Amino acid sequence: MPSLRSLSVAILTAGLVFGAGAQLLAAKAAAAAEVPPTGSPMAELKKSNAQLDKVLQKNKPNWSPEAELERSEVKKLVGSFLDYGELARRSLAKNWDKLTGKQRDEFVETLRQLVERSYLRQMHGSPNYNIKYEKEEKTGNEADVTATLNTISRGKKAKVELEYKMIWKEGRWVVYDVVTDEQSMLENYRAEFSKIINRDGFDALLKKMKKKLEEKDDDNGE
Repeated sequence: MPSLRSLSVAILTAGLVFGAGAQLLAAKAAAAAEVPPTGSPMAELKKSNAQLDKVLQKNKPNWSPEAELERSEVKKLVGSFLDYGELARRSLAKNWDKLTGKQRDEFVETLRQLVERSYLRQMHGSPNYNIKYEKEEKTGNEADVTATLNTISRGKKAKVELEYKMIWKEGRWVVYDVVTDEQSMLENYRAEFSKIINRDGFDALLKKMKKKLEEKDDDNGE
């Protein structure tokens, strides 16, 4: 079954040449971009999960060409509702502000690949699970959606409590954290990343992540 535990806009301004007129236009553009949150975050999750289920039910052999297409579909779907940029920024906390644009991009991309690989490894095989969505709570541009994952583990029925942390960005609801039985994916990343950065620096963290990614490549035979 998929592991739901393991389960990027720069604004440029120039004011000296155009003066107050340019500032006014920039202010209007910013206001237009801040569209109030609408719709249901729970409905967005249900839609995404239904699409994932449809792909996973194909259950192609891991070695087949069809399986590679399936993996690409899964990556695309997960990326449509999981905001890797938001996850990356929050997981690095204050360390994010110290990075250059190039470092940020590289970190987001590496984190994305790690999350994707972890998800694909966990979901390999016949997915035997279903998710019951229970309630949503919206506060400003953020929302929490609670659900229960029903699955079979070692021949026995099991329930896992889920909580999706979501944010309204660019006109849609996206996930930046998944809490599984009170264990936060974001908090786990933040604690691990902070420990490595404080001890060895950001470059060491990125190197370690890329090394882990190479190990996963070997495991998957990709």
